[in-house]
Amino acid sequence: MSARTPDGGTVTIGPDAAEVTFRRPYATTPEDLWDAVTDPDRARRWLGALHGDLRVGGTYELRMGEDRPDADDVAHGEILVCEPPRVLELTWRFPGERESRVRATVEQDGDGAVLVLLHTALDAAAARGYGGGWHVFLDRLDDHCAGRPVRAWDELFAERRARYADAG
Repeated sequence: MSARTPDGGTVTIGPDAAEVTFRRPYATTPEDLWDAVTDPDRARRWLGALHGDLRVGGTYELRMGEDRPDADDVAHGEILVCEPPRVLELTWRFPGERESRVRATVEQDGDGAVLVLLHTALDAAAARGYGGGWHVFLDRLDDHCAGRPVRAWDELFAERRARYADAG
């Protein structure tokens, strides 16, 4: 069963696993969008402190709150696919959750670019939470790519999360 939001996020709850999908346009080039997603200095502005080696077989650590490896909101995993400037796929391990996968694909769209984000192998409750969370991060990525001040997480999360609460 799926629930779609107006900004393109879809949460799909299946019998064994759930997934979250976004297809978001950005007013920038595919190369610039790729750079915004994978460059640690730029990712820090909208996503969090990104550490590691973004190549196949490399590992990463994403610190979404405090830039400390022992913080509660640190995701980490292994890079499965890295084909600049188009595809990044990785395992996603977050405290208290089973391992899942995230795939980001950058596509050309006229004069702009589209980011397709797919987060799979989630349980239903996690998928609903990630629906709201990824929605906020992609809104913040839009702010960054457009050269606007990046809005605070707390300013956006409660409203975005509510959009996905009843998904599935």
